[in-house]
Amino acid sequence: METFAGQVALITGGGRGIGAETARLLAQHGATVALIARTQAQLEATARQIHESGGKAHWFVADVSDEGALREAVQGALSITGSIDILVNNAGFIQSVGAIESSDPSEWLRTFEGNLKGLYLTTRLVLPSMLEQGRGQILNVLSIAGARAFEGLSAYSCAKAAGLMFTRILAKEVRRRGVRVMAILPGAVDTAIWGDGAGVPDRSRMMRPESVARVIAQMLAAPPDTAIDELTVLPTDGIL
Repeated sequence: METFAGQVALITGGGRGIGAETARLLAQHGATVALIARTQAQLEATARQIHESGGKAHWFVADVSDEGALREAVQGALSITGSIDILVNNAGFIQSVGAIESSDPSEWLRTFEGNLKGLYLTTRLVLPSMLEQGRGQILNVLSIAGARAFEGLSAYSCAKAAGLMFTRILAKEVRRRGVRVMAILPGAVDTAIWGDGAGVPDRSRMMRPESVARVIAQMLAAPPDTAIDELTVLPTDGIL
């Protein structure tokens, strides 16, 4: 059953991790996917895998915090596909790690702004086309760190908390205009965002990216007379 047949899904951070797995899964169920990320090699690899599995994928290189490059990518996707029915705001990164008292202001602000700015800009560029067609879904991939306090992750956590409030406000603004807006707050997921530094939890206890992608697909496939506002998804051991 092709749950997303005839729909176009734009996914940021679509070259690897949760974004790539979500793209593969939505394409497997009939969606045409448009991928945006900073690394061309990762985008090409993900798109190639989708094509080899019989799916449809397009990719665009852009940093979601670069408004000009992002605008070009979104317009490119719209010119090829004609519409965007699903937006998965997944791009994110962690650069500033450590206590607030010893943090580097430029790294802290870059982490905060980079995560929040990309979410805002991508939504702002895609939303008008959804409102014009009178339908659409926006799913923001946030983090449990946006709802719980974690030492050493102040910039990332503050950005994700702001992203959660952004999601709530946007949902109120557009829900009666045919656009569903929701957020998923995953706990620890075995992706490259952790890096290789000290203090990383046991990866074998983390969720797999494909598991989170399955939950995302289920949220997007919810019946049209329902609304999923926010969903927290944790490893079986809870918060690691």
